[in-house]
Amino acid sequence: MLGKTERRLALVILLTATLPLVVAIWMSNALFLRASAVWLNPDVDKQLDQGVKLFRDYVKAEKSRTKYQVEAMASRPELVHAAGDKQRLETALARLLDETPDVERVSVQSKDGIVVSAAERPGGILEATHRRVEVIRPLGGDHEETLSITFAIDRAFEHDLQHAGEVRALYGQLVAGKEALFSGYLRAFAALLIATAIGTIGLGFILARGVTKRIARIVVAMRKVTSGDWSVRVPVTGSDEMTELASTFNRMSAELQASRARIAYLQRIEVWQQMAQRLAHEIKNPLTPIQLAVQQCHRKYDGQNPRYQELLNASVEIVEEEVGTLRRLVSNFSRFARLPSVEKRRDDLVQLLDDMQSRPWTVDDELSQESAPSVHVEWSVNVSTMPAAIDRQLLRLALGNLIRNAGDAIGDRGKGIVRISARVEQGEAVIAVEDSGAGVAEAVRDRVFEPYVTTKEHGTGLGLAITMKIIVEHGGTLSVDTSPELGGARFTITLPLTPASR
Repeated sequence: MLGKTERRLALVILLTATLPLVVAIWMSNALFLRASAVWLNPDVDKQLDQGVKLFRDYVKAEKSRTKYQVEAMASRPELVHAAGDKQRLETALARLLDETPDVERVSVQSKDGIVVSAAERPGGILEATHRRVEVIRPLGGDHEETLSITFAIDRAFEHDLQHAGEVRALYGQLVAGKEALFSGYLRAFAALLIATAIGTIGLGFILARGVTKRIARIVVAMRKVTSGDWSVRVPVTGSDEMTELASTFNRMSAELQASRARIAYLQRIEVWQQMAQRLAHEIKNPLTPIQLAVQQCHRKYDGQNPRYQELLNASVEIVEEEVGTLRRLVSNFSRFARLPSVEKRRDDLVQLLDDMQSRPWTVDDELSQESAPSVHVEWSVNVSTMPAAIDRQLLRLALGNLIRNAGDAIGDRGKGIVRISARVEQGEAVIAVEDSGAGVAEAVRDRVFEPYVTTKEHGTGLGLAITMKIIVEHGGTLSVDTSPELGGARFTITLPLTPASR
């Protein structure tokens, strides 16, 4: 079933193609009527008839004149009196030939058809330009001889008369075929109009279907997005506005998916922060009384039983050590719970990386005391500037967590390399922290940024969660995979850059 958009587009194409043709037919019709009124004018028809009639009347007049001229010649006294006298006839015939320029030859014949006497104009006539016409009349009086006169008729006159007749006949055919010509013209244009309409309608539907199909795909994708499927994408084909619309939709969907993931992650982190704060409070309160009670027991005992004294000393040592561990855990919980929100300011990521590279390593810095001596740190920052809106302190904390984790992963394997690189890719800053450690197993990669998920024996699972929270609040992404060069883990941070003009 055809949609409204397809019908409308087909109608627009049909009107665009046929309206100029209709206007052309109307103008051609007007021009044809005007031209026929000029070319097939009744006055012209009347004048052509009159001209042909005049030619014919002239021909009749010439024939009559020739007839009278011949009769006058046959009755001339010198010819009549010279009958029977050959010499006198030749003289009379020569004089007659001189007096009549359009006569080529004159002769007197006996009743048996024998030429008695004749006179002929020297040189004759040209067959191409003249035609001979012979007229015979009896001589006057009682003579039995006949006078034969050969006239030279100019062929141009006959040609003009014939051409005038042909023109008149052709004009008559045009007048008679005017209606047929007009009807044929209309039928031809009507057929052209119908063919154009059918062709444009088909072409319109084909073009409309190509557009509406892409619109329909976007509509279906938008419905999926509204129903919660943020991963939907539409094919990007062509190079027109619909292509740009599809690309924009895909970018919008990807951004919405990323924003939704960020929001969901931040919500989960907020819940974990609340839980960490409560746990820190619940654990911290009894730690001091426990430690004080054990210490008091240790002080109050007088040491009469050496074995019990030894047991008590070991118990106090264990309790104090575990209380210290719990205090450090509570400290981590508290730090995680009190992690401030990102307050971004315009800064340069290259300067931040340069500062971290130039600062000497200490126990409290990015590498732990155990891993620092065995780790070789490489910096590969080949970018002059990467302007971005960042929270310098929190972003430094996030990068430090990644570098410390990389160093700890190497510390268990002996000497190794930690490499920090930075580049600009598709308008974003890409910072990678790679190591030559054991890497992160694929089974835990999806959960490694969740709080309390750790691959370390004594880890709390808060470092990467804090790092992820900081990166997400910067509007960036954090991912983990395998380093193709070093073989260990590779954590990749992408952050949006700020245009230099801002």
